Amino acid sequence: MINIYFDMDGVQTVYYKDEIVEDMMKPGYFLSRTPHYEMIELIKLLQEDEDFHVTILSAVFTDSHSVLEKSLWLEQHGLGMTDMMFVPCGSCKSDFVKSDGLNILVDDFSKNLFDWENAGENFMGIKYMNEINGSQGNWVRHSGRVIDYEMSAEEMYAAIILYALSGENAA
Repeated sequence: MINIYFDMDGVQTVYYKDEIVEDMMKPGYFLSRTPHYEMIELIKLLQEDEDFHVTILSAVFTDSHSVLEKSLWLEQHGLGMTDMMFVPCGSCKSDFVKSDGLNILVDDFSKNLFDWENAGENFMGIKYMNEINGSQGNWVRHSGRVIDYEMSAEEMYAAIILYALSGENAA
């Protein structure tokens, strides 16, 4: 079994570079996010694959509405039955998962991916190149694995299968 974790903001949802943290903290923000439809379809494809265990792993503010709004957003987009883990903003996501088996994180933020891979040889990061990230090229210079928002769900699925096969020996 391969554990694959998906970030939400900027991966499953569109992130706009002019947004500020104060906007993100307002009630209603997470419910209003536009989905990356191909990513939603990718998650559904992986849920059908018996080799993968899919979990949503997303950072949240310590407020009274972020977890609820993200959960409702997932439900509205057909992912309500997916395992979900919400961790405090700024924390290292790998601290919240077991280190057994191959653990893959799909995230758009390079810092999260570097932290993830530093957790051990069985932690693999895959950068989701959305409409605005990757401008500095840190992850690509690192020779990191990448999927792109212009890919179809099927193309991303095929790439993840290849990445997982290359990393299974480390797990």
